[in-house]
Amino acid sequence: MLKLLQENFGLYLATFIMWGFLMAFLYNMVKKSSSPNGDKTVMWMALAMFISYMASDPLLNIAFGYNMLDSSFAYVMWAGSDLLMLAVIWLVAHQKTFLEVPAKLYIYTGLLVNTSLFLGMYYDINYTYTGEWWFWDFYTITVNLMDMMMLIALFCNKDFLGLVKLYRSMRGQTKLA
Repeated sequence: MLKLLQENFGLYLATFIMWGFLMAFLYNMVKKSSSPNGDKTVMWMALAMFISYMASDPLLNIAFGYNMLDSSFAYVMWAGSDLLMLAVIWLVAHQKTFLEVPAKLYIYTGLLVNTSLFLGMYYDINYTYTGEWWFWDFYTITVNLMDMMMLIALFCNKDFLGLVKLYRSMRGQTKLA
């Protein structure tokens, strides 16, 4: 069942996720316009994520005549794109704490998990390939869950999974500042 979903809906799901980041940017832009003196950080983070996902969207690349999925190097490109996004998000939001902008921690977490999975898939396909195994299904589910988590974080900018609370308790900052 999962194989059927991967084959038929994988490209469209990636495009849907990209569309979601566009909607997150537009939502935050409208939200920002309703309170002109409000914080722009989440809006700029959503724009950066949209541009990144648009540039690496497989369906869009096919429309331009380049099928990035023909090569396993696509995983390295996606990992590099996520690492670049980590730097961009840091530049956009480095003056904000996780309490002020919880979406920042969710984006960091999602991008780091996705990067490690992309590199894991690249290594598996090129150096240890013995056929499909549980890691491939784990990769498919986890990457999409991380993308959805980042989308939700950009829309609500709340600590909906308790990651900020967990981060603060691990650092010994359980009391609010």
